[in-house]
Amino acid sequence: MGRQFLIFVLLVGPISAVHVKIRQSEPKCFLEIIRHDIVLVNYKSPDQGPLPPDPADQKNHVGLNLEVYSEKGKVFEGRTEQEGRFAFTTLGHGEHRLCFSVAGQSLGQDFRLNIDITQGLPYIDYEALAKKNHLSSMELKVRKINDEIERVRNEQVYFRDRELRFRQTTDSTNFRSQWLSILQIAGMLAVTVIQLGYLRNYFVSKKIV
Repeated sequence: MGRQFLIFVLLVGPISAVHVKIRQSEPKCFLEIIRHDIVLVNYKSPDQGPLPPDPADQKNHVGLNLEVYSEKGKVFEGRTEQEGRFAFTTLGHGEHRLCFSVAGQSLGQDFRLNIDITQGLPYIDYEALAKKNHLSSMELKVRKINDEIERVRNEQVYFRDRELRFRQTTDSTNFRSQWLSILQIAGMLAVTVIQLGYLRNYFVSKKIV
C-alpha cells in the first residue's frame, strides 16, 4: 500500500489548518519534527457518519483512522468522529508520521479532512485548578512559574535539537557535494585522456606525426 506524504515542519505554537481528501487504500501522512511534548490534533471529518460508542460496532464503521509513528514505533492510534480532538504525548524528539487512512469499505468515497495541529503544554484554567485543589494564591503562583519554566525548557531542548539536525543535514550535503565535484573532475579527466588517445592514434594512422 503506497503512502502519500504531505511534508511540513511543526514549529512552536499552532500551524495553519490543512485541508485534504483521503481515499480508500490511499492514506496521507504528515511528516513532522516534534519535540518531546504533548501534541493536540484538532480535526473535522464531515463526510463520515457518527462514530458508534460500542467498539464492536466501530469495526464496521466507515470513517478515518489516525496512526502516529516515531522512530521508536507506534505512538498513538484512534478513530475519528465527525469533529473532535486527539491528544498524545510523544516518546522523544525527532521525526513523527501522522497517517490518516480510511477504515472500512468506503466504495470509492472521498473523505474531506481538516486538521489543525499544535504542540506544547495544554491550556490550563488556573482559577478552576485552584478551586479544585484548594490552592492558595502563593501555591497557584508557584504552579504557574513551574509551568512556564517547563515551557521554556521544552522550547530550549526543541531548538537545540533542530540546530543539531540542521548542522547534520548541512554537513551531509557538503560531503555529498564534495564527492560529486571529485567525480565530475575524474569524469572530465577520463574523457580528456580518451580523446587524446584517439587523436594520437588518428594522427599516427594518417602518418601525420
